[in-house]
Amino acid sequence: MWASIAWRLFWRELKRGELWVIAFALFLAVFSVVSLSGITQSVKIALEQRSAQFIAADRVLGSTQAFNPEIISLAEQQGLAVAQQMQFDSMLFSEQEMQLATIKAVSSAYPLRGELILHRSASLTEGELGNLTVGEIWFEPRLLDLLAVSVGDSIELGSSRLRVGGVIVNEPDAPLSVFGGAPRAIMHLADVAASGIVQPGSRISYRYLFAGTTPQLDGFTETVKPLLTVHQRWRDRDQQSAIGGALARAERFLLLAGLLGIVLAACAAAVAANRYSQRHVQAVAIIKALGATTAQVRRIYASHLTLVVLFSLLLGLVAGQVVLIVAESAILHYVGDFRPELSLRPLWLGSLTCVLCASLFAARPLWQLTVTPAIQVLKQPAAVLTFDKWQLITGALAVFALMWLFSGEWLISIGLFLVCGIFIALLLGVAALLVKAAKPVAAGQSSAGKLALANLRRRLWANSFQLITFSLALFLALLLYFVRAELIGQWQQQIPDGAPNHFLVNVTETQRTELAEFAKTHQLQSEPFYPVVRGRLVQLNQQLMREEATKEDRSEQQTGIGRELNLTWLENLPAANKIQSGQWFSTQSRGEVSVEQELAERVGIALGDQLQFSIGGQLIAAQVTSIREVDWNSLQPNFYMILSPDLLQGFPASYITAFYIEPERYQLVNQLARQMPTVTVLSVEAIIKQVQDIIAQVTLALSFILVIIGLAAALVLVAQVQATIEQREQELAILRTLGARYAFLRNALLLEFTFLGALAGLFATVLAEILLLSLQQRLFDLPFSFHYTLWWLGPVSGAVLVSLLGWWQLRQLLRVPGAVLIRRVLQG
Repeated sequence: MWASIAWRLFWRELKRGELWVIAFALFLAVFSVVSLSGITQSVKIALEQRSAQFIAADRVLGSTQAFNPEIISLAEQQGLAVAQQMQFDSMLFSEQEMQLATIKAVSSAYPLRGELILHRSASLTEGELGNLTVGEIWFEPRLLDLLAVSVGDSIELGSSRLRVGGVIVNEPDAPLSVFGGAPRAIMHLADVAASGIVQPGSRISYRYLFAGTTPQLDGFTETVKPLLTVHQRWRDRDQQSAIGGALARAERFLLLAGLLGIVLAACAAAVAANRYSQRHVQAVAIIKALGATTAQVRRIYASHLTLVVLFSLLLGLVAGQVVLIVAESAILHYVGDFRPELSLRPLWLGSLTCVLCASLFAARPLWQLTVTPAIQVLKQPAAVLTFDKWQLITGALAVFALMWLFSGEWLISIGLFLVCGIFIALLLGVAALLVKAAKPVAAGQSSAGKLALANLRRRLWANSFQLITFSLALFLALLLYFVRAELIGQWQQQIPDGAPNHFLVNVTETQRTELAEFAKTHQLQSEPFYPVVRGRLVQLNQQLMREEATKEDRSEQQTGIGRELNLTWLENLPAANKIQSGQWFSTQSRGEVSVEQELAERVGIALGDQLQFSIGGQLIAAQVTSIREVDWNSLQPNFYMILSPDLLQGFPASYITAFYIEPERYQLVNQLARQMPTVTVLSVEAIIKQVQDIIAQVTLALSFILVIIGLAAALVLVAQVQATIEQREQELAILRTLGARYAFLRNALLLEFTFLGALAGLFATVLAEILLLSLQQRLFDLPFSFHYTLWWLGPVSGAVLVSLLGWWQLRQLLRVPGAVLIRRVLQG
């Protein structure tokens, strides 16, 4: 019996539109989560795949022992692509010169990711493409000049002779460090044995390169564990490099965008719960007056909600997947090597979102509806918003649960949740004060403006709730717009066009003048000269430093103690450094040192500590007077220890500087190498290009996400206006009866929404500014800046958007004759 009634009522309310608001809100929640989580995950996968090019594979196993054939065989059995790589330093001999070089010997399968580009010429910009073959060796361009050889000449490596094949144009896993080493060369792995380079005690690094799907790699990682020794270690991209830092920052941008989608889904669910609780009281009273029990009513409305949830869930999943397919096509268009990976995470996360929003936002109103007394049929239900504390608590828990499930980051989820909670509480209080303060102004209602203020005051809590949803929707759109436009702009400005792309290392004092003349002659913009002295920290507060740090330790940020450091002295604080505590050197400073923050924390160095350094056999003492935060992502020399000038000026030093050289003038690099062969020239062009590519991809992704969130925010505003349409019908019927004209009602309506939109825009601006300033410094490590544009854009866009949406939805209602409106109201 109840099932038949439930089905008939369901179709009746569906035709009347009673259930469409709930269905729309749940659809919006599912669609937002599926599309945003899918897009952010796809872009993150694209960035991770791009990062794989920096290590020439999906995963790399480093070792100081010779290759283990069992590991290679096991990887091939599990369907992985495998390549091998050896790296060592050795002397190269030509007929006229000799030069220490870093040699990379690779198998034929190298690289598994990225592209190795070789030119059979001395030019990086033109020449026949070459392949890595047995018997040939390929050089960095400067190595040709250093050895005084041409393409096709022979050189000696150990006991073997190899033919110079040409130059290396692109090397996927080239070292991305400003402080690079010797010039580089690549040869085939099969030529190593004949050279006799590998001897007992030789310092050679071995690398196994693997490529495959994520499940394959994860399974292989677990399977191979018993075969690994203490000399073998999985290597990942370096988070301290410019590329690693750019990728980590990109993931933060995308994570923030996804979390904003979760908040938007919560807004949609809140709108649905509010309208549901307001519009079904009378229906329940009628059903009970006809003899239905509370249990039957519960089953009826539970079945309605279940059908709506299933419909919304199915439609939201399909729409979200369609958007995701379009987004992946766009990513594939802009990132040609993108390989989409099938993931069920957006689907189950969207399904869970729908269930949580339906149960935790609608369960409480549904329960309250079922206990509505039959006598309520004789009463006119109050069209006011009531706040139920348990619904608010369960709704808040649902929002936080979704944030945490989506991000997997406790701190970010808690921070954003608390900010939104505090903002809502403050906004409710301020809105109540402002609306109540409008009472004297609205007295009399003799003008459209006064009527608009009276309407705002009359629906105090309903307008406060609208203000919250409007403000949050505008806040999300404004925040994401400025994240995309300004924060990414600031990020991009850290590597502007014309940034130095060639660093010169081991410059002597006498060569500084020569370099200055070279730069002036060729119109090159030179960076400052940084003096460098090699030294070792030997004592901390009269206690010997015993810790040893290897190269591998350094890759895991076990930096700097027990080995020689690059020490410098500077009068001014470098641009990429910021004083965290203490004071920078003054002109009167004597015997002082500034220490990098992470190193100070790891070693236990504090302000006032006494450090002793050994430099060239001499001991010097310095007191720690400042702790610095260093931006290691900046493409400029950075130092763990900076000493006051009085300590090091007496020691012989080399210098580091930098130039920007256009690609078409690359011959200047070779000219400089011939003119000053002792100066090491390091190119960071690859770093700059990769970071700029990452910025472009993240900008594209955020543009797409901004469009989705903008549309979803507009839909939330539409749903919120629809929630008050019955009450507005009653008010218009009364005003028409009292003789109000169309123009008067139109102006009052537009002013009401304009006031509400401007106020929502102002609140959204305040919250967006606070969060943007926090994101700049805390999350994205960007400098402080005030967003002046935001303070007019927020209120103006709020007023225009909300007034237009309100007018678009209610314009037909204003044209309905007064008699028709009265009949509608009387008929319920």
